[in-house]
This record gives sequence, C-alpha cells and structure tokens, in this order.
Amino acid sequence: MAESLPPLNALRSFEMAGRHLNIARAAQELGVSSGAISQQVHALEKWIGCRLFQRSNRGLSFTEAGQLYFEAISKAMDEIRGATRSVGRPEIRKNLIISVTASFAMKFLLPRLTDFRSLWPDLDISVSTVELVNEFNPSDGDVGIRYGHAHQANMWTREILRDELMLVASATLQGVDGRPLSLENFTDFPLLMDKHPSVIQDYPSWQEFLKNQGVEDTSHLNLREFSQQWMVIEAAINGEGVALAKKCLVHTDIASGKLVAIGAQQLSLNSGYYLLTLPENANDPIIKSFYRWIEKTVAAL
Repeated sequence: MAESLPPLNALRSFEMAGRHLNIARAAQELGVSSGAISQQVHALEKWIGCRLFQRSNRGLSFTEAGQLYFEAISKAMDEIRGATRSVGRPEIRKNLIISVTASFAMKFLLPRLTDFRSLWPDLDISVSTVELVNEFNPSDGDVGIRYGHAHQANMWTREILRDELMLVASATLQGVDGRPLSLENFTDFPLLMDKHPSVIQDYPSWQEFLKNQGVEDTSHLNLREFSQQWMVIEAAINGEGVALAKKCLVHTDIASGKLVAIGAQQLSLNSGYYLLTLPENANDPIIKSFYRWIEKTVAAL
C-alpha cells in the first residue's frame, strides 16, 4: 500500500510561511487569510506529529524538525514548479497595472507601494492615473481604484475605504496680523478646495462643511479652487491656506509634520474608494493579494 501524503494545501501554506517566517506575508502572497494559513500549518503539524514552528510575538522561527522539513519541501516545491512550467502551463502573471486617480496615487498609493512590491519581488508593477470621474475600463489596467459610488455593472467591485474630511494646514501658517492658525480663526485664511463637490454626488462643499460645524454666514469666505485634491494638499503644505481634505490622503503628511490637523472635526463621507476588476480576474492570486494588502493598509490608518 502506498504511503499517504499530507494535503498539498498544507504543504504550500507551510512552505510559504517558511519562506517569509511570517503568517501574514504568506497569506498575502497566496491570497488567503492569515487564519487559513495558520489552520493549514497546524493541520500539517498534527499530521506529521511534531511542531514545525516556534511562535512568538516577533513572528515565527523553525524548530529543528521544521528546518529540516522546510529544506526538503522547498526543494520539492521548486521541482514541481519547474515541471509544471516545462509542460507549458501559463506562469503567474509577470506584471500588474494599477489604474487610480492621480490624487490617490500620489498621496496614498505610491508612498506605500514598496511594501506590496516586497511581496512580489519578481512582479513588474506599474501605476497609471485617470481623472477623478472616470469609469474603470479593462484597457486602463488589470485592477482599478475609483472614487465615488459603486455603480459599474459587470465588474467585480469591493469598497476599500469610506473616509472622512478633516481640516489641515501647514504648522507655519499665520495670518496677516501674526496670529497663529486655530479652530477659532481658520476661516480668516484662504480656504483651499478642489472639484469634488461639483462632480461627486453628495460630496460636501466648504459651505456645507462649515454649516455642519455651526457656521451659518459663509458669504465672506476666500476660496481658492484647484482641479485635483493632491494640488490642494500641496498648496496647504506650502502655506497657501487651509485645506478640507480626505483623511487617507493627508495621513502621511500629518505623520511627517508637513501638515497639522485643525481641531478634531471630521465629516464622514457618503462616497468612497472602490477596487474593481473583471470578474474572471477576481481569483487571480496577485489581484487577490493586492486587494488583501490594500485592505490591511487602509485598516492601519
């Protein structure tokens, strides 16, 4: 009778966890949850009858048996991959094109994309930008991120972020009388705005935001309009005025000290960011990995 073998999924999970010595990284690379990786590794340990990893707050380390087993399994998995390639099975995709709005690309995605690249070091990842109001078209890329309300038919769509608006400005901003910027006097400064209120349904204008905060007289406002929100944010960094910006787009600049939040007022938005791809791409391991990565990245804000 042939000797039985452990389940292939358990072996794949163990090998990937062993490559990274990190459950979360292994899960992202395989496009599954961390819990699924942990369950598969535990099942393999139970099947074999010994511990393969030591677990601690710092991550994973091999037991002696685990190290020996990993060396053998990783060689075997490499041989399986080589054999599969030799008979002509298409390899995993070599590139990923991410189509996003310019502001999301510049102020959110690009400052963080190195982390995703580290998960797929052999993958050619490129970013293309579109205007704020622009439906995702497969010719734009492999996966798209759009802002607004989910409405595109015949697409696999997931909301990844429903954000808030907040007041931000340069910490060096001062009025003509030398008074420092504060919650009490920020409307004396130029108020920077973009085209969101005119093109996104239910997106609040400066006037609506201020009325929500109890400011009824908005006739005296000094508004400066820019075509995109990344321009508004850069203008605020340069001390041109006060910006009303999405929290996700200014998070990095606040953390670096380029911007400061004015007060604690935040206004929840009815619109959000959505990830889209063709339905037949929804189970692509790289696209699944990107979706899980960006979900985790957003959750960390």
